[in-house]
Amino acid sequence: MNVVKFLISLCACLCLVQPVLAWDAEGHMVVARIAYNHLDSAVKARCDALIAAPVTPGGSSSSNFVTAACWADDYKSQLGSSIWHYIDLPFSLDGTPTNGFVPASFDVVQAINLSISTLQSSSASQSNQAVSLRYLIHFVADIQQPLHTSDAFFSSQPNGDGGGNGFYLKGTWSNLHSLWDDGGGYLLDNLPRPLSSSSQTTLSNKVAAIEAVYPYTRNVGTIPNPMDWAREGQGVAKTVSYVGISLNSTPSTSYTNTAQTTTGQRMALGGHRLADLLNTLFAIRLDSVICTNGNVGFSWNAVSGQTYRVQWKQQLGDSKWNDLTNITASGNSASFSEPSGQTQRFYQVTQ
Repeated sequence: MNVVKFLISLCACLCLVQPVLAWDAEGHMVVARIAYNHLDSAVKARCDALIAAPVTPGGSSSSNFVTAACWADDYKSQLGSSIWHYIDLPFSLDGTPTNGFVPASFDVVQAINLSISTLQSSSASQSNQAVSLRYLIHFVADIQQPLHTSDAFFSSQPNGDGGGNGFYLKGTWSNLHSLWDDGGGYLLDNLPRPLSSSSQTTLSNKVAAIEAVYPYTRNVGTIPNPMDWAREGQGVAKTVSYVGISLNSTPSTSYTNTAQTTTGQRMALGGHRLADLLNTLFAIRLDSVICTNGNVGFSWNAVSGQTYRVQWKQQLGDSKWNDLTNITASGNSASFSEPSGQTQRFYQVTQ
């Protein structure tokens, strides 16, 4: 249950253009399903309400939290947001200098921060928050893919390989980036959207297998710095993605097995991090306390159209909360006030 409690006593923040399909649709839906499994019930309800809100462009293929994870890829051309899906963090494979590297004007780190800011804003419209939630679900997955956070420099690519797009291969995958988008073969199921019954089963089985190996440990209360995730991903690229593979070669079974294992681990991280972030962002929080004209009151962040119950008790040690009133939010915040007739009263808001 999403609850806020507080006391009131009378008064009381390239060179190579990368394709933007990290893990393809299936991988993004896996990450989203993992996250959704660990959302608090009230946070889940808030996400569902925002996903149900109309967005432009839109369609039935992104009508729920899991399939909405693909929205940013589905409409990237219309949205003009292709460079939002990755960040090129340069490093050298063979001593080729990276001092000529020029960062892009926008990247996935900035996109995540912008989405968080919009979702935190009490003045943002519901439609803008609905778009930002779709972006956030997608970009938190993108940034876990190591070739969406790296740009390798080497003799034949002195200006960088664009996240493995210029690291050419033979066989199933034309380049290293496409291999990692497919998780080394871990993500080759072509799941239609809306999801069919059999596709739901395929997705659920993959999520269950991942979470059996990488169980969720709750870590809420702090808004992370996505640049830390990007640097971590660059480290994985250096120590895993570009190790045991040669330019213009056919990847070995050992290499693809490592890519598959790493992909499962990174998708678990993405799902768990997204759950923690949304549970932190959408927890009911006190916005202001008002003590004027003989009234005492407060306001909190809310979802338009959702109903919140205000309860009270005289002492924190009292065994039960007493229902006071229900309030339906008409915007991104809701408020309550009453005459300050008591010397002390504890309030609780639940959704």
